[in-house]
Amino acid sequence: MIPAPSGVVELADGRRLAYDDVGDAEGVAVVYLHGCPDCRLTRHPDDSNATRAGVRLIAVDRPGYGSSDAHPSSTEATQADDIVALADALGIEQFAVLGWSSGGPGALALGALHPERVTAIGVAAGQVPMIADADVSDAIDPVITMRADVMTTMTPDEFASMTSPLVSPLDASFDIHMDAVVEGMDAAYLADLQSVAGLHEQLALGSLAAVEHGLAGVERDMRAMVSAWPFDLGTIAAPVTFWYGTEDHRFKPPAGQWLADRIRDARVETFDGASHLLPLVHWSTLLEELVLVTKETPCR
Repeated sequence: MIPAPSGVVELADGRRLAYDDVGDAEGVAVVYLHGCPDCRLTRHPDDSNATRAGVRLIAVDRPGYGSSDAHPSSTEATQADDIVALADALGIEQFAVLGWSSGGPGALALGALHPERVTAIGVAAGQVPMIADADVSDAIDPVITMRADVMTTMTPDEFASMTSPLVSPLDASFDIHMDAVVEGMDAAYLADLQSVAGLHEQLALGSLAAVEHGLAGVERDMRAMVSAWPFDLGTIAAPVTFWYGTEDHRFKPPAGQWLADRIRDARVETFDGASHLLPLVHWSTLLEELVLVTKETPCR
């Protein structure tokens, strides 16, 4: 049921990094970093959208997810290095990057740590660091804003071990993942889900494939959620666009503005009525914007 990735690159330390290479082979390269607990398959179900947008989409299984091996001490910095190694293997000198939710920090890390490689950055419904919680508490899921209090009694590793089994079921059937996609979701989310043909099934398939080989990727993201970001937002040189929905139950527009205020060339676009599924509902629009910004950005 789970399709094999387009390719797998062996990294310098022997780990494997899996990816799908779809869309326009001659188009603008866009690296897609999924959320949690997702994988490269958690994207718009129709890849012809990427072709029409003129995008060569490189959808990556972030380390520990899907068919990619885990990194024993993975951070956004090591993930950024992995993506650059993948780009080198594919012969891609420069690329744009799109990060969704917990993939957002990784997209920003690429811009901060490898500025010569990144032409444009898009972050959709992106996570904010724990230090932002006090400033934008009304714009973040209340469950997430509890993380600072929780961390007074445990380490990031302990937090990851405790929360990961709650985030995604192991050894569950496709039908169980179908149920998990909609469990506890609000009206805005369900409306967005129904607005894209095949999206419900695509999300279930993505979450099933994400943990096919265990919870290492989820554990990595849970650790990252309660750890300081290993890069400086102020060093990002590429133009950054943040997309946030007014009905997102996780991160609302003020969260994106907090991030944008710390980056020299950044802006926030708000989608009225959009849920946390914003990038998958407005997939073509986001890809087209990244292509436009890339073509307007001078080569470095």
